[in-house]
Amino acid sequence: MSVAEIKKPFLKVDAAVSKWTRKWGTQTGLLLLAAMTVTAVYLGLTIGAVRLPAPWAYNVGADVLGVTVCALLYYGCLKERQSADNSVSLFMALLLCDACVMFLDVVSWLVDGVPALRVLYVVEYTALLTILQLESYQFWRYIRAYLALDGKLARRCDLVMRALLIPALLVCLSNLFAPTCFYVDAQGVYYETDGYILAFAYVLALAVCSTLCLLRAKAPVRNKIIIALFYIVPLIYASAYASSTDATLPDAPLLVIILMYVVLVGERSKALASTSAELNMATRIQANMLPNLFPAFPKYQEFDVYATMDPAREVGGDFYDFFLIDSDRLALVMADVSGKGVPAALFMMTARTILKTKAQSNPALTPKELLEEANAALTENNEEDMFVTVWFGILQISTGELTYADAGHEKLLLYQDGAWKFLPKAGGVALAMWEPEDLECMAEPYQFRNQTIRLAPGDAIFQYTDGVTEATDANNELFGDDRLLEAMNSAPTVQPEELLPHIRKKIDEFVREAPQFDDITMLGLQYKGQKSADAQGGK
Repeated sequence: MSVAEIKKPFLKVDAAVSKWTRKWGTQTGLLLLAAMTVTAVYLGLTIGAVRLPAPWAYNVGADVLGVTVCALLYYGCLKERQSADNSVSLFMALLLCDACVMFLDVVSWLVDGVPALRVLYVVEYTALLTILQLESYQFWRYIRAYLALDGKLARRCDLVMRALLIPALLVCLSNLFAPTCFYVDAQGVYYETDGYILAFAYVLALAVCSTLCLLRAKAPVRNKIIIALFYIVPLIYASAYASSTDATLPDAPLLVIILMYVVLVGERSKALASTSAELNMATRIQANMLPNLFPAFPKYQEFDVYATMDPAREVGGDFYDFFLIDSDRLALVMADVSGKGVPAALFMMTARTILKTKAQSNPALTPKELLEEANAALTENNEEDMFVTVWFGILQISTGELTYADAGHEKLLLYQDGAWKFLPKAGGVALAMWEPEDLECMAEPYQFRNQTIRLAPGDAIFQYTDGVTEATDANNELFGDDRLLEAMNSAPTVQPEELLPHIRKKIDEFVREAPQFDDITMLGLQYKGQKSADAQGGK
């Protein structure tokens, strides 16, 4: 039999436990914990406080408190689970197991010595021991994820823990049919058998495997100590409990769980704080890279240009740009990189640099030719298969002639004769999607081509990214082209500094409390011509 065949049943067990972890690592687990907490409190107050002697009542109270604490810690983990790594989900499963053990321990104290509940006692204490094995395995999975144990020794120990789990579960479940670890007599009193140690054999195996791996792990000593306490303290607690006559020992494993949570949250808070600071710096760097001083060209009275970018995350993949190619030509750029976050922002900076450098270094290039050269540059070493849609226009300031080309971007909006309207797309595919030689073989609609319009004094243009038209409300309805056009025509002016905030306000009124899923970037330009004083106001 091959090694792969030997591992196969253990892998199935691990997959089943992983599925269980994901299932209960949700609000369903929180509801179960809340139910156990309420039930444990009720039982403790109505039965435990009445019929149990003081030492036993103390233990019941400690267990009830433990279940409550697990529920609170679970809720704390649930709040950050979406943005955290797998170790948080595993820790949540660990909390759920520990809460179940303590809840069943409450029931044990309450049914002990009640003959009519003898069968219930056997069933629930068997469940307690069974869940204890699952808790130990969940702890093993947690420390492997948290300490990133992935060496040869860790893999061998993992195989041992998987192999021993099934026998450990079978030993515990056998108590339903025979007194393997314990028995309950006819008077309902619990007694341990000589085989009781078998219920803790798996915990001992966990201690050995964990110790070996902790000694080899490259992790902070404090974290190693906290994790080691999880199995060392319960062993001390178990031996002390066995020799105790008053049964007033506190729930030591719960204290270790709390310590582990403090370490987990502390480490994560530091990491999040560091990441947040770095992202804030990246946001400022990105904002400073784009033109953000207005009026952008105070010496030019022939036009007004204004732009905004609101990223969906701290950094975004959209960008706009405008710069002078020479004294009579103004370049306008609007682009949208695939994806979001840091990767999109990095690709954005690359695309922006290439477009601007090529336009300024070779002023004779038309928008079509600029997109072709930029596409050739961006496809080189594009191992992540990212792409960017681009609208690139060149305005001849003296005449108002605007020549532009489109690389899979949104339709341009033109204000002329007192109203806004969409212009037909110029065609072309997004940059970095196709190699230059492949692009040459494509049909005409996929080719870059120049479009030319002439702006008269008072005319304006508006370009944007799909974050505008695809802004979504709580009912998953898009803002869309029609609402955009309506918002444009309802604006009191076409001056960009007032027009863009008006459009953003309309978007916000539409989406209301719905979260922003995409970057929202807009650019507006009003052409005033040579006689700028006669072209003020626009509308």
